[in-house]
Amino acid sequence: MKQLVVLMAVLFTLSISAQSRKVGVRLGLGLPDLKSLDDNIFSSGFKSVSGFDGGVFLDYGLTENFSIKTELAIARRGGERKGVQPIPGSLLDPALSLITMGRTVYAEFDNRAEFTYIEIPVLAKYEWHLGDRWGVYVNGGFYVDFVTNPTQKTSGTSRLFYDSDRIQPVQVPTNPQDPPQDWILVDLPPQDFNTESDINKEVANMDFGAMLGVGASYAFDSKNEIIADIRGSYGFIPLQNDTETYGKVHMGSLTFSLGYAYSFDFKSGKNPE
Repeated sequence: MKQLVVLMAVLFTLSISAQSRKVGVRLGLGLPDLKSLDDNIFSSGFKSVSGFDGGVFLDYGLTENFSIKTELAIARRGGERKGVQPIPGSLLDPALSLITMGRTVYAEFDNRAEFTYIEIPVLAKYEWHLGDRWGVYVNGGFYVDFVTNPTQKTSGTSRLFYDSDRIQPVQVPTNPQDPPQDWILVDLPPQDFNTESDINKEVANMDFGAMLGVGASYAFDSKNEIIADIRGSYGFIPLQNDTETYGKVHMGSLTFSLGYAYSFDFKSGKNPE
């Protein structure tokens, strides 16, 4: 909370001292990337799930070329894994956990994790004016993400195995009342993986990271311009709370977007008549 108050105070000070002010909207597509730093078997192998990434922004011009840009954005990110994958023993149904004795098992199913982020970047921006209408810029800085509605969706049916090659199936006795040496073991029937779960307690509720991007702008007149923006981001806080089981996984993203900006006080090298 203290950090948010300090941020708001800084932005208010910038808005007073700004030579020009722009407000705008940005709409785009984000390509997230889940980075497993230690090749953990439970977290590696996820492919990115693209999603909406956009919001509104304020651009405070401090000089003719330099400004501070802040945003309030919404980003949909996630990862998907299909095929044979491991399941921690702690996530199995208690009855199955008794059978497997807490061991890691493997199954073939589809696994999709989806996250909605409320994102607040603060970026330093430097723009070069190319004639009266065109401009190109670079911007970079930091952002904070707040995670909302994290869900995990799985689908399919599969037998369980103790190995990724599916050679050792999980088996159960058909006559457990007899002495163990007389048990007759059969393969455990296929299990249903069609479910949707709230994983709010399993993932961090916020992230903090660095952001860097480039873009181009085109001014129609002294007040209106369109913007094309490309940016990359990388979060510093591990995604899962249980890093001992899942390792350290960080969320990154590459975003492509188009935007529109309106200037309240146009003081730029781009000054079309």
